[in-house]
Amino acid sequence: MAKKDFKNFRDPVVYVLNQELRKRNLRNKVSIEPGWDGELIQYPVELIRDSNKKVTKIIYATGADQWSQKLIRDGTGKIYQVKTTFPDSSTETIQINRFDNVVNTITEV
Repeated sequence: MAKKDFKNFRDPVVYVLNQELRKRNLRNKVSIEPGWDGELIQYPVELIRDSNKKVTKIIYATGADQWSQKLIRDGTGKIYQVKTTFPDSSTETIQINRFDNVVNTITEV
């Protein structure tokens, strides 16, 4: 009799586990078109220069994956901020702090 009870207990458990595995497999097979995944393509690179032949903007990649960095210079021509525009149009700006003409810290603005 104990053998029969064990079988009755086992059948529903196996059924539930099989259903759960089936659900997980279906979820793994569903393909969703991802947006920007956070990885930045480095090449090809286009450098934009001003009239003094100093780089003011760097454009990476092409098409939908294109992203850029704008170099913001101070009065002496040294870069003090870099504004990055990502493929999803979000931006991030970092500031370069100098002490005695040497980069001391880099902070996010």
